[in-house]
Amino acid sequence: MTPVARDDEAMTARVDLMSPVPRYRQLAAILRKAIEVGDYPPGSRLPSEKTLTQTYGVARETASKAMDALAAEGLAVMVPGVGWHVPPEVTASPDA
Repeated sequence: MTPVARDDEAMTARVDLMSPVPRYRQLAAILRKAIEVGDYPPGSRLPSEKTLTQTYGVARETASKAMDALAAEGLAVMVPGVGWHVPPEVTASPDA
């Protein structure tokens, strides 16, 4: 099993509850940045939705939508029975 990568900056970033930006987009942006800077390298396991809810104080549906957004960008893949991972070859565009 691939260990979960951890980063102090990603774990201390916050979702702004007063922002007009939807919370799932804020969370996706936090995780996207962590992936892009190498905090979650290709093949590494991403935090579970439960961990994201506890860490960022968001609802599970919000965490799920954030992960779905990353998947749509090619930055995350769901491995059934294991969890979310960064794909071996990240395919996101630089302006994503």
